[in-house]
Order: sequence, then C-alpha cells, then structure tokens
Amino acid sequence: MKTLADALKEPAWIIGDGASGTALITAGVEPQALPLVPLRQPDVLMNLHLQYLEAGARLLETQTFAANGSKLAALGLEADISLLHRRAAQIARHARDIFGEPAWIMGSVGPLAQPVDSQLMENLSYEQAVEFYRPCVAGLLAGGVDGFIVETMSDLPTVMAAVMAIREESLLPVIVSFAFSPHGTTRYGLTPEQAIDAMASLPGGKPDLVGANCGSGPAPLLDAVIRMAPRARELGIPLAAFPNAGEPSMVAGQVHYPASPLYVATIAPALAEAGCRVIGGCCGTTAAHIQAIAGTLSQAPHTGLVSGWSPSEDHGAAELAHGDAGPGGLSRLFDERFVVSVELDPPRGVNPHRLLDSARIAFEAGADAINIGDSPMARVRLSAMATARLISEQLPVQTILHFTTRDRNLMGLQSDLLGAHVLGVRNVLALTGDPPGIGDYAYATAVYDINSIGLVKVLAGFNEGRDASGQKIGGHTAFDIGVGVNPTAEDMGQEVQRLHQKLDAGASFIMSQPIYAREQLERFLDHFGPLPVPLLLGVMPLVSYRQALYLHNEVPGITIGQSILDQFERIQDGSGLGITLAMRLMEELAPLIRGVYLVPSFNRVEPLLPLIAYVRNTFSKKPGRMDAG
Repeated sequence: MKTLADALKEPAWIIGDGASGTALITAGVEPQALPLVPLRQPDVLMNLHLQYLEAGARLLETQTFAANGSKLAALGLEADISLLHRRAAQIARHARDIFGEPAWIMGSVGPLAQPVDSQLMENLSYEQAVEFYRPCVAGLLAGGVDGFIVETMSDLPTVMAAVMAIREESLLPVIVSFAFSPHGTTRYGLTPEQAIDAMASLPGGKPDLVGANCGSGPAPLLDAVIRMAPRARELGIPLAAFPNAGEPSMVAGQVHYPASPLYVATIAPALAEAGCRVIGGCCGTTAAHIQAIAGTLSQAPHTGLVSGWSPSEDHGAAELAHGDAGPGGLSRLFDERFVVSVELDPPRGVNPHRLLDSARIAFEAGADAINIGDSPMARVRLSAMATARLISEQLPVQTILHFTTRDRNLMGLQSDLLGAHVLGVRNVLALTGDPPGIGDYAYATAVYDINSIGLVKVLAGFNEGRDASGQKIGGHTAFDIGVGVNPTAEDMGQEVQRLHQKLDAGASFIMSQPIYAREQLERFLDHFGPLPVPLLLGVMPLVSYRQALYLHNEVPGITIGQSILDQFERIQDGSGLGITLAMRLMEELAPLIRGVYLVPSFNRVEPLLPLIAYVRNTFSKKPGRMDAG
C-alpha cells in the first residue's frame, strides 16, 4: 500500500469517513461517554469504522476528537490520554485489516476546552496547549496512524499549538480543518480567507491539506471552501471538506439532521471542482452519505478516486477475500450433473509431483473434483491447503479441502480457513480428525477446541461475514460446507443426531464413509429420513482379500459384509471384482445420491479410471437419475 503522502500527490479524490459522535449515539453510546468509547466499547467503534470502509471511505479518523486532557477535565472524565489515543488508532487499524483493502488512518486532534492566548475570555497559554496535545500525538503515533487531522478549529493559536505538538514528533501528513458557521466565520471570528492565509506560517511549514468541517451544512461549507480556494492554489495546498448533514434541529426530542445522502452527494462534485482532494462527512452523516458521495464522484469527469493500490499490486487476493472472485463451489455442479470426486492424500514428503500427476489423470478422465485428506490416520503429510492450491494452479478442477479441528486451536483454524478462501478454496469438508494416538506421533498434543459441528458453525459464520466471536471479517466467504457421515456407525442414534446438528449448523453437502452394500445406506436413511442436501457416496474399490480384512478390522468407520469377504477369499487378484462391485453399488444407490467420491487403494488413481468412465457414460446429467439402457 502506498503511503498517505504519496496518495495525496495523486490528482484524484480520497473519500473520507462520516460522523462518529452522532453515529455512536445512534448505536446506543451515551453522549457523555463518547470520548472514552475506544476504551469502553471498542467493538462498537470498530463496527462503525467497518461501515464507513464498506461504504467507500478510504480515510478513517480516530475517535479522539474530544479526548485531550483539557476536554476530558471539562466533561468530568479521567483517562490515560496516551493509552486512549493509542487504542483508538489500533481499533481503526484493526478495522482496516479486517476490511482487507488499503485505507489510511488519520489521528483526530480536536480543539481544547478553552481558546489559546485569547484577549477576550478565559484561555490557555500556548505552552499549556502544546502540553495538552503532546500525549495525544504520542498515543496516536504509537497506535500507528498514517497522518493527522487538526479539525473543527476556530482560532489560529490552537491550530499552531496542535501542529507544533505533531511536528515535534512526526513528519506524517497533516490536514487542518476549520469549522465555519453559516455566517462565514468561525466561533472566534476567523474568516476563510484569514484561515487559509495563516497556513503559510504554521510550525514546520504548510499543512498537506486545509479545509472545512462541521459548523454548517453542505452549501455554507461549499461557500467557505470556494473562498479559500484562490489562496490555497497560490500556496499549493489542496483542500478538504467534511460537511454536516445540514443544520441540526430537535424533532421529537431527538437531534435531527435534514440533509439526505442524495443531497449531500450533489454537493460533492462542486467541492471537487473547487479543489477538494479529500471529501467526507461530519455531524449527522452516515455510511449512506459516504456511499452516495463515493458513487457520485466515481462518475464525475475527473481522474477518479484514489484506490490505495500501487500499479504492481495484485487485486486478486482482495477480491477473493470479499467473495467476489475465484472458482465457484460444488453447489453449482450438483445442479448440473452427477458429480465425481477422487480422493488423494498429500505426499509424506516435499515432492508433490506424483500427486499432481494423479490429479491430472483423474481430471482428464472426467473427475469434477479432487478431495484432499488432512493428514489422514494422523500421519504427517504435506499441508492439505497447500496441496489444494498446487492442484488449482495447474488444473481447472475443483478441490475439496478436508479440514480437521485436531491440530489447530480456534484462532489458528480460523486463520487457516480465511487463508484458504483467499487462495481460492471454496469446498471444505469439516472433520474432527483422527486422534494422534493412532498415527506417527502418538504423544503429539491434540487440540480439539471445537468438533466438526463447531467447525461448520465457524464456516457458516464466515459466509455471513463474521468470525467465531461475532467480529466482522471485512466481507463474506463463499464456502460450500461439507460434512461426513458414517452409515454403518455402531450407535446409529448418535450418528443421526450428529448429522442433524451439522445440517442445522449450515452444512451444504454430505460425504459418506466408503460403504460396500446398498443396505448400509438404506438402513441409515430409514433412521434419518430424506436428505435435505446432496450426498456424495464414498466408494473405495477393494483389490484383495487381505486389504478387505484390514479395512474391515482396523479402519474406523468401514464395515465390509461377510458375503463380500467370502468372494475375495476365493480369488487371488480381486481388482476386477472390486470394480464390478463398485459399479453395482453405484447403480443400486443412484436414486439416493448426487455423486460419488472415489478412494484409490494405495493412492493409485489408475485403477479408478474404469469407474470414472462408467459414471460418465452411464449416469445422466440430472442428479440422481440414470440414462435408459
């Protein structure tokens, strides 16, 4: 992301955010508690920042306008000033990180409770004012702001003191913004011409922008900006404007701002024409106002809006993060045809070539997807997520990422899932995972913060735009969520109950354990009832009597009937019989399923090719139906 200083050099507009105080009050914050929101109600503040980012704002102001020591004392409040400002900046940065697109954080520095060096009323000295501002600046810098906005100013000595405190500590960009009344002057009688003329003699030199905010509605503010414009051009200082949503009035005991988003947006092109490079909103404006301003300016005959991207940056990741790009999930395939997936286990080392060759063979034979085990049987293998990415980079085939809760705590699994989505993974099979005790590392620690049902809830929450704690994630994922079922479970009641819970949590398709008899699935469905989502039937063709005995006795979830064991016991090479039985099973269960996932023995995909060809030649495009003859 380019720096704010670089962005301000571009001949384009940057959209600022809107009101914080009035918006937070609308959200339920008590007016007297507004300065302490960053410490007391950080989630409310972060959600407000996110609303403005989603509306198009790329300049966020910290909630520190009235958080200096002078203002807090006048309000009867106490706080660690530096900490308060640091937390406010961190919350804005957090919102930007969640949103996932470039934006800049402006440290808001507001007026003090009294004017500075006034000859007419009780006042503060210049030195006192600078001391009040120093901890504000220190906290904002510690919180990571990209610049400062000295805003809603009415007298020049206060501006000088605030800018002095900033320039003593930082060379970041500074915006100075004055509040003019409908009569064209500030509270202490400063005119727009006087304000802009004084900008040439600020401590440390001219500000990066100067402008107007608050004070009045869009039309009077536009007038003040137009009056500043000639001298601003002479000084080479771009302008900024943050109008209120009109003049407030009391309606039914509530403060009402009359200017609609559409009306405020109609003023935006005139502000831009006058020389404003930053345009946002102040009191009474909402995310709808900011969205309207951004929409109007995007259509104006100018160079457009500053995006924040440098030319070399890749837009793909941000688009995927917002669910707007990348391959679709299995849901669209289920509506088109009988789906075939082939299961492949990642390699146990660093060389993925054999696996990629197998995936290519399966795809060229007609497979719709490759489902990828997540260290099955608790044996260490290459990351399933990395494997999915490698496959998708080389083949136009969908992947189904097996994802277990065994190895990751709740924070880690959420991070990995967000990363998977950005990398283009759209199908996730939510699994609890085999315990480490059965694998290579019997003493490895299992995590299991949540089970597969909880994982489905996390994925469903991501699809709705929130994480496990309810925080926004800056967009909506587009996961198709799969769950497993074992039709031959010993405790059929528990298996039925768990599948109901998975579906209630948000599962969108089911994958069964491999089965070997029609009755195994039919018996389960007799207990469960009709399936409300597509089922991929697990099919693992047997190749020998020894393999059949091993699967039946040692692999959890697989049951092979005695009649099948007897058939394999009588022959030496059972691969042909295994294919024949698999074809018969698919034919018998076709009306009940929407596809199959084929599991190769010993990760060898070539023996599965006759089955893939059989499905493609036999099954119609309509799910759960077969071609006649």
